[in-house]
Amino acid sequence: MDLYVFATPYRIMWDYYFSAREHTLQIKSWEEPAEREYVKQHGISVFLMPSGMLGTFLSMIDVLPLFSNTGWGQNANLAFLKKHMGASFEKRSKPWHTTIRPEDVNSGDFLALSKIRGRWGGFETLEKWVTGAFAGHTAVCLKDEMGNLWVGESGHENEKGEEIIAVVPWDEWWDLALKDNSNPQIALLPLHPEMRAKFNETAAWEYARSMTGKPYGYHNMIFSWIDTLGENYPPPLDANLVMSLMSMWTRLQPAYAANMWNEALNKRLGTEDLDLHAIIAETESRGMTFDQLLTIPEQDEWVYSDGKSTTCVAFILEMYKEAGIFGPISNHIQVTEFTIRDAYMLKIFENNKTRLPGWCNAVEEDLPFCQILGEYRMELPQYNTIEPYANMNENCPSLPPTYERPSRC
Repeated sequence: MDLYVFATPYRIMWDYYFSAREHTLQIKSWEEPAEREYVKQHGISVFLMPSGMLGTFLSMIDVLPLFSNTGWGQNANLAFLKKHMGASFEKRSKPWHTTIRPEDVNSGDFLALSKIRGRWGGFETLEKWVTGAFAGHTAVCLKDEMGNLWVGESGHENEKGEEIIAVVPWDEWWDLALKDNSNPQIALLPLHPEMRAKFNETAAWEYARSMTGKPYGYHNMIFSWIDTLGENYPPPLDANLVMSLMSMWTRLQPAYAANMWNEALNKRLGTEDLDLHAIIAETESRGMTFDQLLTIPEQDEWVYSDGKSTTCVAFILEMYKEAGIFGPISNHIQVTEFTIRDAYMLKIFENNKTRLPGWCNAVEEDLPFCQILGEYRMELPQYNTIEPYANMNENCPSLPPTYERPSRC
């Protein structure tokens, strides 16, 4: 038995067939005239689920547990990442957390987090799979004029349950990490001494304060992932399916859809307030395909209805721009085009284990950074390997399981 999915930007349908013969899918009416015009021009997208009904059902069983905040859910996340990304998840010896010395941490030091159970664990697992990142969230360290250690973070949950940009004392942030039931693995990635010397702490604080309280950058989250027409979509995803899913989600939760992609797509067209279907129509009127629209690079200077939009990693890299880390090429770096993987691959971090703090245990664990929390050894493939360059990460493929990328893409 074969399972087929049929999609337009206005609907998703499915059917199954037991025998190899001619079959007919009947569409009794169009959702609206624009759907008919779209189908006349482009036809209907047809997806064959290669595993059939049973295999597709079993695949769903693989995905749904990812969001369970249980041991079962954690095991599902580990199994998914091992199968699809080649992750190893070697168990660490106890203790699984490190007592850091704040005086050994500096402004600009990068925090990479990987959650492996519950709602955020499941979301991060899927994010890792499509982007190739072996971490799913990030934060950054800041020291004030008194030497106190703080953490800047886009995606910090406030008292109302909203994901915002915040700068909180280290002790408060660390206490929340230790209590986090998503079982986070956390690594501290110290800046290289040369980068630390460049880092303008005053400019970094000014930027952090200017962003505090703003919402997490949902507007441009997916666009750091999509750079190419077809080499960023792990099977069975492709641009047609993404467009169909966007359309269905727009019908179910229009306000959420507007926040996630409509504003960003309008920015790419230079239009305002078009809904998704109007965006598709406008794209076609310009002789452009929807997948081409998705690949237009995000611009850091774009301001959305609720202000500048920065994901967890874009917040940090924009701070790095303001603080001078990227030097003369700063104006040619769009940090909203960077995934977490792109960030930790930057060759800006400490490369000499002997300069890492004694409490880091990097030598014992054979790591080039300091893992400070987690029962599993963190992996960051190609960590600290790519020199920053102009227009970085604006046209990079990211297909599993190797996620190979050409130089200077």
